[in-house]
Amino acid sequence: MKQLLFVFLFAVFYNVSAQSNGVLSGKVLDAEIYNEPLLMASLCLKGTSWKAQTNFNGNFEIAGVTPGKYTLQISFLGYETVEVPVEIKDGERLDVLQSLKAKSLPALPDSVVAAKEDYATDSQISGFKK
Repeated sequence: MKQLLFVFLFAVFYNVSAQSNGVLSGKVLDAEIYNEPLLMASLCLKGTSWKAQTNFNGNFEIAGVTPGKYTLQISFLGYETVEVPVEIKDGERLDVLQSLKAKSLPALPDSVVAAKEDYATDSQISGFKK
């Protein structure tokens, strides 16, 4: 009886552990400069704790992602943040290739430079000898 219980529990736990998670990987490029890789760009699946950063070649990988639909948020200092909808499937690898555009700076308001000249008067100069 114990052997039968052991075999049954082994079969149940084996099936539960056999469910594999997906992998999200890809590359982040600079859309402004000839699609050069962006190193150290930040990536996260919104609403989860899964995060990554790109390496020196612009590549990233987030392993062990539970299957489902997510929003991949990609950000880099000085560039516009991009959100990409992704669907991770059981046991599959999803590759994402995304380019980021540089942020445009807002127009600066017109500025006025004012200067005041301070001239010495004759009464102030009279104390000095010529």
